[in-house]
Amino acid sequence: MKRFVSISLRLLISGVLLVLLFREHDLIADIVPRLRALLTNWPWTLAGVSFAFLSLFLTAVRWHIILRGQVPELPFHVVLRTEIISAFFNISSVGVVGGDTYKIMSLSRRLPGQTMTVSVSLVLDHLTGLISVAFLFSVCMLARASHWNEIGHDLRMLITGYAMYVGGAIVGLVISWFSFKPSLLAWGRRAFPRTMGNPRLAGLIARLTKVHDIAALLWRRTLSASVVSIGMHTAFFMSFYCGLQAVGGAAPVLDVLTAMPIVDAAASLPVSISGLGVRERTFEALLAGLANVPEAVGVSASLAGWMFSLFWGIVGGVMFLRAKHAAIIPPEAQCA
Repeated sequence: MKRFVSISLRLLISGVLLVLLFREHDLIADIVPRLRALLTNWPWTLAGVSFAFLSLFLTAVRWHIILRGQVPELPFHVVLRTEIISAFFNISSVGVVGGDTYKIMSLSRRLPGQTMTVSVSLVLDHLTGLISVAFLFSVCMLARASHWNEIGHDLRMLITGYAMYVGGAIVGLVISWFSFKPSLLAWGRRAFPRTMGNPRLAGLIARLTKVHDIAALLWRRTLSASVVSIGMHTAFFMSFYCGLQAVGGAAPVLDVLTAMPIVDAAASLPVSISGLGVRERTFEALLAGLANVPEAVGVSASLAGWMFSLFWGIVGGVMFLRAKHAAIIPPEAQCA
């Protein structure tokens, strides 16, 4: 029942936001002609689709770097295939099954008994994403520092709020890293036996400790994955820049790269279906404030960028229907 209510609310929110957008910017007169321009401006459309695939490819590289530290026999093509198929669940999921769930289920079938390893690798994978987004956003804001006073008050508040959110997340990550050191946890069990001995808390601590231990073991791989993640996010953000150009809009690349971390964070909130409505409204407001992009153009560009990812989601859906899940047999077992 809770799941049904959650799905219904997301559908409702996405529907209401899209209706409001298309009432404010006439779908037939303002949006559709610009989306038709995707065919006319096909070089930009092709570039957007290519950047969307590059983002998926680098996401697979990032995850594979971490996975190889625990599962050295895992081929890259398996991770890439899993990543592309997960794109289908990311764009089609209404709250029941998402991309991460598919990744865990898919690789757990291929790697029997290593579900925990796969799950922890995904946690580390997302953490590298947080670090790279924070880095990109900081670089963009430093590059735009001289234009800060030109931005409207409301937009400055939004950007400041996002900066505090990302900064707080990084600080929390650092605190968590030191908090789950074995020596500190041992002291906590001695000092607070009742609290630390609570079954629910103990289970959570055990899982987080596992993440800490693997991250400590694989810190070089995690660092390498963070570098790859910078390229992955840049490629994803560039797909929206191409979408803006394809629908006939124009804005400096730096402005789009500055806006996209906030847009992506808003679209990732579990309040809508695939971020529809939330992404468009955020992209519209940010590009209008940063680069004076007409609002209808911003909405069209956001939809175009989403369509580039949707294309690869459909490809992933076709691959999923044809997929054959076979477990990877370790070399020792094959010899035996």
